[in-house]
Amino acid sequence: MSSVANRFSRAARTYDCGAGLHRHVAARLLELMPEPDQVAAGRILEVGCGTGVLTGLLRQRYPAACLCVMDVAQGMVDCVRERWGADPAMEYVVSDVRCFKTVRPFTLIVSSSALHWATPLEKTLATLRDALSAGGGLCVALMTDGTLGELHRLRRQIAPQKTPAGRLPSREEVLSAVEGTGFTVTGCEDEAIQARYHSADDFLRTIHAQGLTAGAVSRAASPLSRSELAQLCHDYDETCRDEAGGVHATFEVLYLSATIKS
Repeated sequence: MSSVANRFSRAARTYDCGAGLHRHVAARLLELMPEPDQVAAGRILEVGCGTGVLTGLLRQRYPAACLCVMDVAQGMVDCVRERWGADPAMEYVVSDVRCFKTVRPFTLIVSSSALHWATPLEKTLATLRDALSAGGGLCVALMTDGTLGELHRLRRQIAPQKTPAGRLPSREEVLSAVEGTGFTVTGCEDEAIQARYHSADDFLRTIHAQGLTAGAVSRAASPLSRSELAQLCHDYDETCRDEAGGVHATFEVLYLSATIKS
């Protein structure tokens, strides 16, 4: 997890470039969240706050609540603190969610485009369950297996010996982990999003700037050589071109809401 934290911390100042996908996911996740009067002046924990895409939406929807934002990357938390530092209803925590503990439980825990990094997922969900108050709710959106499928397929063809060892969880694995750690799923939606970029080079630079090339899901024991990378860009431009002349990349997103089993 430390490599992911370091990569995202370095990406904090460039993360918002091309972050339209994350804004879309955060806005859709908001639709699954409880009404403001159900949270009122309670406590909300946002896991994986990034640069504050979801944070801003939460402050608007739940103005009376106390919002604790947490990220494993110091640089991300610093970005959010710069914007809302003077707000007395805000708390800032730099922590690996798997090690997080609190003496003041939360009414609602939310996370957008982050929990797929926190493996094993069962341990993460158990930690979040323990941080919720009785009757508390969980609302999360995370990437699942099949995300960036075009990129991974071409990479396996070009350099099969350099295939990353990790993978994102499947939809079924996520739901099993949620149910297995003491939650009851109350809402579940899937979305396949095709994000568009000017070219394969633009696509790779964008996901690198957002820190998405970190971790076992993206990195193999040895990196691609220059010639392999050039071949990857060429093949991606050829096979993933859209009608507008750019290229597309697919992101598989699972949105879900849950409560603690009674």
